[in-house]
Amino acid sequence: TPLSGEQKTPSKQWYQRRVRADEVHQSTSEEEELLEEEDSGEFDPTLDLFADAQENPEENTKYSLTEPSDEQFEQLLEILRNKIEDGLGECIYEVGIGDGCPDGLNAEDLAASKATLESLASAVNCDLSLLRDKQAEEGIVAEFLVRKKPSVEDFTEVRVAVIGNVDAGKSTLLGVLTHGVLDNGRGFARTKLFRHKHEIETGRTSSVGNDILGFDSTGGIVNQEDTHNSQDWKKICSQSSKVITFIDLAGHEKYLKTTIFGMTGHIPDFGMLMIGANAGIIGMTKEHLGLSLALGVPVFVVVTKIDMCPPNVLEETMKLLVKILKSPGCRKIPLLVSSQDDVIVSATNFSSERICPIFQISNVTGQNMELLKSFLNLLSVKNVYREGDTVEFQIDDTYSVPGVGTVISGTCMRGSIKINDTLLMGPNSLGEFKTILIKSIHRKRLPVKEVRAGQSASFALKKIKRADVRKGMVLVSPHSNPQAIWEFEAEIRVLHHPTTISVRYQAMVHSGSIRQTASIVNMSVQHMRTGDKALCRFRFIKHPEYIKADHRMVFREGRTKAVGNILRVFPDAPPPSRGPKRDKMKAIYPGRRRRVKSFNDRLETTETK
Repeated sequence: TPLSGEQKTPSKQWYQRRVRADEVHQSTSEEEELLEEEDSGEFDPTLDLFADAQENPEENTKYSLTEPSDEQFEQLLEILRNKIEDGLGECIYEVGIGDGCPDGLNAEDLAASKATLESLASAVNCDLSLLRDKQAEEGIVAEFLVRKKPSVEDFTEVRVAVIGNVDAGKSTLLGVLTHGVLDNGRGFARTKLFRHKHEIETGRTSSVGNDILGFDSTGGIVNQEDTHNSQDWKKICSQSSKVITFIDLAGHEKYLKTTIFGMTGHIPDFGMLMIGANAGIIGMTKEHLGLSLALGVPVFVVVTKIDMCPPNVLEETMKLLVKILKSPGCRKIPLLVSSQDDVIVSATNFSSERICPIFQISNVTGQNMELLKSFLNLLSVKNVYREGDTVEFQIDDTYSVPGVGTVISGTCMRGSIKINDTLLMGPNSLGEFKTILIKSIHRKRLPVKEVRAGQSASFALKKIKRADVRKGMVLVSPHSNPQAIWEFEAEIRVLHHPTTISVRYQAMVHSGSIRQTASIVNMSVQHMRTGDKALCRFRFIKHPEYIKADHRMVFREGRTKAVGNILRVFPDAPPPSRGPKRDKMKAIYPGRRRRVKSFNDRLETTETK
């Protein structure tokens, strides 16, 4: 210490010695932590891959695919396998991206990396296809699509709901996409999808239609250019690694009930909002967009008929569309897709639900149709289903097939179902569940042995009449002890109502494949108007349903619409009793039944004479 008693200012050499000591201490503590993790079994060897990348640039991760050792190859194989498993059969692999150094590889390193990636893909039974390559600081960065090879019973399914106003060109676009032929401007392509005679005559869809578009492991379209009938679905599915199922919904206002059932019962992964460039955003366009937002379905927009629309009208339509997407109700980021780079950026970030890609296409000239097909090829499934759980399958349609019997179709929500499995089906009007046997299983008209969670399928039932099955029923495991529910509580928000909603108000409830009128038994507030939010207790009118908490619901009646979440159910709620009401009516009108009977007697006597 100085003689003056004051503290001396540390020198520069003192600072340097202190920094070196801290570095040695830090490196020693890090080594001790790694050794502790390795001893405890929690050490992940993939995290130590190319640990000296910062010290030696040639060993950076962007060079990891050029000349990997056997140990590094196994680590890379494990990383790729995890990526494909997370992406449900596919992933996008970037080559030339490094940590802590400029991106890009020269031509020689890029070719070596591609060869290594091809070896990795073949080791996990996948195919490799180049999506794009772009120039970076030190060379080229390439993006590859790694996708599993086609399997007859294990193709990836993505469900896309096609929504929009009437005359927006929904059915025409699906006809062009799935049949590979352009439209003639007079509805030639849409006739390939219609199911009823009146739909062909009027050109308006009135039922929920389905069609498929298959992609192979390299991203090519499997669908033939000629008209495919029902038998070709087997061929398409057997050659496809990914199948896009289009749910063609009605655009007319009087078919809104059918459209809501298609959005809730068929459980789409994405929504394709169609807008006619010449007509603009009119009619049911905002209704369908609001329904998708309320149900949490990501939406991308397709603007059609750009070949016949004047430039100024198209510009006004796009301005209004961007304004609506940026509004506080939507809070989307619109992205006009005009190149292959835009397709890859929008497809890889679409799962965030903030980006809303916009395509401008023509069904007559085929303009920008390839961009839309590339986008559909890169769409990945959003919903995550639990396969190892107990079985739950919701029924959305029933059929009676000659020579086969009763057939039901729907979506497997949990677990897996195999042929000859014994399940419980219900609830019926009395709230009971009946034991059934699965006779056969079809996926997209292709016979399979098993259906897993997240897949749609149809079952042939043994010794079951079609009158005993209805939409909204479920198939569950016999060990799950299912209960039929008469009453449930939900938190709802009124989107639109002309007056006020109070207790005993009745409207149609949509939740999954359930579609039934319910009455409000109790409310947390006295009245609800447009924009209000409240807790309500509902009671089904006709029969009980299999309903669970944390499900989304839509509450509508005419132009009245409300959305919400089911918070809890009341399995102990008794069924409605109709006996006292009859006794009360008999007490008010005691002589009516006797008078009607005597009149009938006189009528019979007169006829006899």
